[in-house]
Formats: sequence, C-alpha cells, structure tokens
Amino acid sequence: MKVIIFTHNYIDDNSGGSFASRAFVNAFSEIADSCMLIYPDRGNPIRNFIHKNCILNGVTNNKSKIEKIVDVYRGHIHRYMDVAISLIKNFNPDTVVFDTSVCSAGLLKIVKKMDKKVITIHHNYQVEYFQGTKPFIAWRIPFMNYIREAERIAVQFSDLNLTLTDQDIDLLQIHYNPHKTAKIIKWGCFEPTTIPILEYKTINNNNCVQNHKLCFAITGSLSTYQTEISVVPFLKNLYPELLKRLPESTLIIAGSNPSKKIKKACAKYPSIRLIPNPTNMKDVIALADIYICPTCVGGGLKLRVMDGLKVGLPVLTHAVSARGYDEFKKTNCLFVYENKDSFMNNLDIVLAEKQKGNLDKEKIINLYNSFFSFESGVKRLKEILSNSGIN
Repeated sequence: MKVIIFTHNYIDDNSGGSFASRAFVNAFSEIADSCMLIYPDRGNPIRNFIHKNCILNGVTNNKSKIEKIVDVYRGHIHRYMDVAISLIKNFNPDTVVFDTSVCSAGLLKIVKKMDKKVITIHHNYQVEYFQGTKPFIAWRIPFMNYIREAERIAVQFSDLNLTLTDQDIDLLQIHYNPHKTAKIIKWGCFEPTTIPILEYKTINNNNCVQNHKLCFAITGSLSTYQTEISVVPFLKNLYPELLKRLPESTLIIAGSNPSKKIKKACAKYPSIRLIPNPTNMKDVIALADIYICPTCVGGGLKLRVMDGLKVGLPVLTHAVSARGYDEFKKTNCLFVYENKDSFMNNLDIVLAEKQKGNLDKEKIINLYNSFFSFESGVKRLKEILSNSGIN
C-alpha cells in the first residue's frame, strides 16, 4: 500500500489534535509500503515526532491575514488547495488519507476521480468541535458553512471514515448518513510511539487518603478558549466545594502558556500549584493521586484524560470529556460528573474506592495499555483496512 496523508494539525504542537495526528501518521507509516506526510510547515523540525519510514513534505502558508480571510470566504479553509493535486500526481499513491475532514475540503471529489482510495480520519464531529472553540469572528460564518459541507462530502464519498469514538459515529450518521450507506468505523486513539507505560506504577504509594492530604491534577493547553472556559468556572464554582471536603488537599494545574485568566483564577488559592510549560508532563501528573478533566465544551475524544490514565490515576471528568472511555467507566477508574452535586457525589465515590484499595495503579495502566498503546492502534488499523478491502 502506498499512502499520502494530508494533516490539518501542527505536528509539533502539544495539543490533543497534534498528539492524535502523530499517532495516526505513525500507524500508517508502520504498515504501508511507502508513506508521505503533507503537513503545515511553520519552520519547526518534526522528524523526531514521525516514523522513520515516513517521507516528510511541509507546506508553508505565507499569505497575509487579509489574504487568508479572503481564502476562507472562497471556501479555501486549508493551505493545500494550490498544491495538493500536483503532490498526489507526483507521488502516485493508491490511497489518500485526509487527517480531519477540514483538509479534504474542495479536494476529495477530485481525488476520487483520480481513481484513488480515500480515507478520512474524523477526530470528532467537526461542527460541534468548532462551535466549542469559537473560530475568528471575521470569518466564523463562512468557515462553519464550509466545515459542514466538507464533513458531509467526506462522510458520503470517502471509501472509509475512521473515528475516535462511538459517539462520533452516531453524530456523523445522524447529520450526514441517516441511511447508513457510508462506511464509518471507530479506530480510537493511541500513543504515537511505543513507550514504557508501566514506569509509573509504584509512584505515590504513601499518599494517605484518611488524612485527606491528596493531590489533584488538571492539565492541558492553558491558553486555549476550550481550556479557559472550562477551568476558570471549575475553579470558581467546584474547587471551593472540593476544598471544603478536603481542606488539606492540593491541586496541580500544568500546561502550556497559561492565559491571564487562568493565572488570575489560580492565584486566588494558596493550595494551587500552577506549572507553566512543564518539561515532562507525565512526571508532573505522577505527583498526583486523582486526575480531573473539567473540559465541558467541544466534542470528540478528550486526549487529556489519557494523561491521567497512562500513569495509573483514577479520573474524575466532566461528561463532555468522557466520550470514548466506556471501558474505564465500567471498571470504576473513570468517574463522570455534570454539575456541582454530581461532582461531589463522584468525588466521594473516588475517595471511597481509593480508601478500599480498589484503584490499583498497575491495573489502570494495564487497561490503558490494552486500548491506547501504539501497538494496539496499529493492530486495529490492520484489521480495519483488511476488512474494508484497502491494502
């Protein structure tokens, strides 16, 4: 199989979308005879993130802000419109992969006419995602219309649509495929490389639940709209209730480039330790006993939940961020809340389970490994492609 992949995400970012894109590109590179990645190039080296077998081809966008806005109004919502077809003709793959339906806009039907197999990877239901991230107001309306159209065409005309969660399959079916004629399959997400996942299993054995000297952790890209609109209200409305219940507990908030609003909200509490741009996020999270994901907007799989699970922590998460983690809910290591009352109820459940010794780190890590290791993602991809007749 010869594959060319177009991705919409910056490969070198610390965002969940970039993490997922690296995993998907590396999985295809692992099994393809030849694989080329077309990616948005902003001058940063990405080789360390991407499989050694993958050919890298970066595309820059040096247009002015005005030119970019004009492009959006013309329906050009990605940087590949002028170069994609020539890149495909020169590389001559048998399969074209669009990593998100965004970068398939205006191209997918043309590629189909070139007699290529087309796979679209849906990180989420794009309309829902962008409603939760507020596109720039100057081009929000046309952008959302073109996003919706690109997603519709991708679902209806791709040879294979891959999603991260069952909920995304349902949303894509409802909005674009009510008769279920399109092929939409859950692939899930996973680590972008093979890593020693069990390395954190012995950390924090001495934390004492009885004395309530617990440490909680929240992580993410601390400058984004989605994080800010979730974390700040959490600190205002729910964290005081947590402190009433556990007055000696502490909270670590760690991530890239904290916004002024995040900093201001954290400064109100001596018990909060804000860690900007940590060198190793896993080392920071491993200091905690319980991971909290308060993200309450957007769609798709919230990869930050994986941050807690991969080091063996139980997770307390808002319902919006619980998609794709059904097995962890079933095995009582992920607990879901929707409001203040359910947050406190589930906090008590987590504490009770922890005091009983039911939240074993190694068990959580092993469960994580079975669903989210790189090897599990590659295995699922092989099975999906074989069953779909794409190889």
